[in-house]
Amino acid sequence: MPTRFVLHTIFLVFTTLGVYFWLSLPSLTPYTLQLVAILVLLYLGSHALKTKKPQWFHRSTITLDITILTSMILLLVAETGALTSPFFFLCYFLIFAVAMLYEIEATLVLTGVFILFFLFLPGTNLGDLAHLSELLALVMITPLAILTGHQYETTLIERERSRMLNRHLQQDESDVLLFLSLNLKRTLLSALDSLSVSIPQTKTRDLRTNLETLYSDLKNLYRSADELQNTIDRETDNS
Repeated sequence: MPTRFVLHTIFLVFTTLGVYFWLSLPSLTPYTLQLVAILVLLYLGSHALKTKKPQWFHRSTITLDITILTSMILLLVAETGALTSPFFFLCYFLIFAVAMLYEIEATLVLTGVFILFFLFLPGTNLGDLAHLSELLALVMITPLAILTGHQYETTLIERERSRMLNRHLQQDESDVLLFLSLNLKRTLLSALDSLSVSIPQTKTRDLRTNLETLYSDLKNLYRSADELQNTIDRETDNS
């Protein structure tokens, strides 16, 4: 069993248990909205601090973000009517967020934990059609969230492949430019210099003609190599 999945599941379960424990204590429930406000400030503050951090740091705090959001949403929904709360739709968004950022199994765990959480709340009545429909909506929306998460993951993989391909192409361009500037052009210049010295000293007419033809071909090849190098330079600058 992957360590990430175990860690994510533990955080989701214990966060929900913590919220349920808070709501079960009459001495704490009067301060629920204040706790929600503190969690909102904590969430906004953590994101404000992350604006100047590198991208890898953003990914490393996903678990913290989901934990804060889970606590915040459950407290707010429970305090404003639970299954009849006007903010109940936030549970759907949280399921979608977990599906895109966590594993599929973690999404299923979250849906099960949500159902148990609302079932054990004192005001829940399964005989009430409104309550039952909200619980069924959590179950029905989970496959859609999982599908969305899978498509999101596929998009990220394709984007990473495209980035790697561009990196390889840039490396190939550098290799070609290095070959043209250091190897091919230098060799051609050396061959042209040698021929320019040898041709005037050649007495045989046919051999001299062949050397002049070779000199002309090498000169054209040098010009083509120079034009190719300039073209690659322009394409690299534009990209």
